[in-house]
Amino acid sequence: MYYKDFDNWSIVKKRINQEERKINIRAGEIRWVSFGVNIGSEMDGKGVSFTRPALVVNVSGAHLALVVPLSTKLKDVAGYSPFTWKGTTTALCIHQTRVISQKRILHRIGKISNNALMKYKQHIKGFFAL
Repeated sequence: MYYKDFDNWSIVKKRINQEERKINIRAGEIRWVSFGVNIGSEMDGKGVSFTRPALVVNVSGAHLALVVPLSTKLKDVAGYSPFTWKGTTTALCIHQTRVISQKRILHRIGKISNNALMKYKQHIKGFFAL
């Protein structure tokens, strides 16, 4: 059974909040993000720093970014979109798209092309069409 470690996440979250660092984030980058421990079925980060990779979809000013978490689990259900990068197919967890503080965004893993970013943005728009 998966154990949600809220106590240790609270320690990490306080440290992240106090950090003053300047990073340059761009749409289309794949970055490690401190997602933390969340409630219910909200996607959690993994490991001691509670992180997972995410695609930066949009940057809003110097403080916020719209990101989509990545998962190694491919599911054929709404909200999961195959994501191929560097020869490996993973999944964009579109149903877990969220706006986060840029303080949660850590080091860059890589970047996708503008054409690929536009394609994935269309997948995101299609999922959230109201």
